[in-house]
Amino acid sequence: MLLPARMKKIVVIGFNDDRDRVLSVLHDLKTVQVEPVSKGLSPYFSAEKGAQLEHAVATEAQRFKTLVAALPPVPVTERSHFPSTQALLEATKGVTIDDRVHQLKRKEDELITRQENLRDVQKVLEEFTFFNEDLSILLARSIFSFFTTVEREHYPEFEREVRFLSKDAYLSPPQTSEDRKHVRLVVIVPRENAEAFARLTSRLGARLYAIPSEFRGTPRVALGQIAQRLEETGRELELIRSALMEIAREWYPKVLPIEEELLIEARKAEVAGRLGRSRSSFALEGWIPTKELPRLRAALQQATGNRHQLIETDEHEGAPTLLRNPTGFNIYEFFIRFYSLPQNSEIDPTLVFALIFPFFFGFMLGDVGYSAFILTVCVWLIWRIGNPKAGPTWTPKFLRKFVTQIVPPHALKQLAKTFVPGCIVGIAFGIAFDSYFGFSLSQLTMGHFDFYLIPPHNGIPGQVVYVAKLLLASVYIGLGMVTLGLIFGAINQYFHHNVKHVLGKICWMLVAWGITLLGLSLVHHYPGSWLIAYSQYFDIYLALLIVGALGVVATEGALSAIELPSIMSHVLSYARLVGILLASVILAYVINAIAVLGTSSGPGVISHGIGYAVVAIVLVAIGAVFNILIGVIEPGIQGVRLLYVEHFSKFYTGNGRPFTPFGVNRKYTKPQLLESHPELGGHP
Repeated sequence: MLLPARMKKIVVIGFNDDRDRVLSVLHDLKTVQVEPVSKGLSPYFSAEKGAQLEHAVATEAQRFKTLVAALPPVPVTERSHFPSTQALLEATKGVTIDDRVHQLKRKEDELITRQENLRDVQKVLEEFTFFNEDLSILLARSIFSFFTTVEREHYPEFEREVRFLSKDAYLSPPQTSEDRKHVRLVVIVPRENAEAFARLTSRLGARLYAIPSEFRGTPRVALGQIAQRLEETGRELELIRSALMEIAREWYPKVLPIEEELLIEARKAEVAGRLGRSRSSFALEGWIPTKELPRLRAALQQATGNRHQLIETDEHEGAPTLLRNPTGFNIYEFFIRFYSLPQNSEIDPTLVFALIFPFFFGFMLGDVGYSAFILTVCVWLIWRIGNPKAGPTWTPKFLRKFVTQIVPPHALKQLAKTFVPGCIVGIAFGIAFDSYFGFSLSQLTMGHFDFYLIPPHNGIPGQVVYVAKLLLASVYIGLGMVTLGLIFGAINQYFHHNVKHVLGKICWMLVAWGITLLGLSLVHHYPGSWLIAYSQYFDIYLALLIVGALGVVATEGALSAIELPSIMSHVLSYARLVGILLASVILAYVINAIAVLGTSSGPGVISHGIGYAVVAIVLVAIGAVFNILIGVIEPGIQGVRLLYVEHFSKFYTGNGRPFTPFGVNRKYTKPQLLESHPELGGHP
């Protein structure tokens, strides 16, 4: 789990007659990432060129893609089987509905456009029903007429400017809109003043609507005509859609599998362009997970009758990365991919991230109430995004739009899943810290409950009382994480057979332990002078630091000594775990004390009467909302940062390329070689 899947570079050489069968096997197994033929094979094989068959497949694929988009979908319950590309192309000839479908679809598009135009005119006329004259009088050639909307505050200036523009201009009496922020009116200006009028409306932000020329009578009469035309258009549209549905019931279950198989064949043709080819044979190179090699060998032997050669190379440079983590842990691959995919030859930190991030998140949250609330929201998000048709949601539309613009729904669902374990850990730490929305059971029950692990003192939460011990614990956590990162770095260097850098990582570990333990010794043990420190193991700590520093300089060069102070800063950086915890705790404690519990200067606001009780409740609610926001943002960001910067920097290179095997999942077709390869039946 700490390493990506082992990859093997392979070369497959076979006869041209078997090429399509080999590509079919590779596609349906979905285990090989096909690469362009390397320079080593170039003298013997030339680049594959597109053939007439591939061109026919590409043409038919585009044709059937258009058909599938035009037909209304109907359920497809059975899979189709096309034993060869030629059989597939023969099947395409039996589909003869193109002209009829395209004709109906063009008519449908025309009706939809007409319907939308009528509704746009209807919407405009509904706002100007106060105009009681025939619309035809507004269409004279010598004038320009518009339905106009102007902001109320700009209307006096608008009226003055229009009248100044032309003495022949006409403005109907203004009507206030429903939102009472705009006025509506009809404006008529001579044609020679049209350009100046356009500049005026643009400057004052007025909106102009064209007078519909296809209707006669008043706007109310025209609305009746529009309603009639909409009804007629709707009936025509229903007939068109019924005809398309009738065609779809018969043909969609035939067309959809053909389209899928054509797209697969087109993908095969694209991959074929990466192959090398001679007069009688072809060569294919690619990467495959090592454990998949036996399956590939067996499938190729059955497909070609053992008329091929599969060669395993010793090449490892440039191998793609395939992460394989257990279910539950693999949700944290989201963070690893966001940072940078590991190279195939280095440690995959997903498992460490999955174990450490929830601990950091829960520790910094450290409250039962806040953790339970965030947990509830996360579970609801996972369910709601996974069930988009479950019904209306209680969240405001503007908030949903704002959030989804920043984080796409699928990424939001992933984040919610990764926060769930952290919230559970936060509940556990909240019980240990005796913290429930900033209150403690001892505060609320006057000491009757005393099962918390870190007891309060004089009503102050245990997190604050034991801050020194928590800080000390955070330093040791930091030392452990830095050490683990250096161990991973040493392992990575060992894989690359770089003994010198392995020793360098070990020396950095000595420096980290020596400088940290020496610093803690100086802090906790001193006989009166800060210049003379004493500890039972002081000499050992100093020796670790000196030996480690000399080893770093010897293995990684003198310039590496510049980085010595950074080791201590990385260890101390983990003290932010306690800092963020205390920021939330103290904020909640102060607000709760002022509102409910009281301070040394007097009782809480809530004790002064009913009106003050409402104020106290509002204060507590505001504090809770603010702390919940902090509880999502700060522990999340800082937890990730501690892993990215202080931990990953010790061993992680990244910049790996993802493993993208050739093949797609089949939904409506069976593999071409299903009958002769029953083992492929489990790969749709």
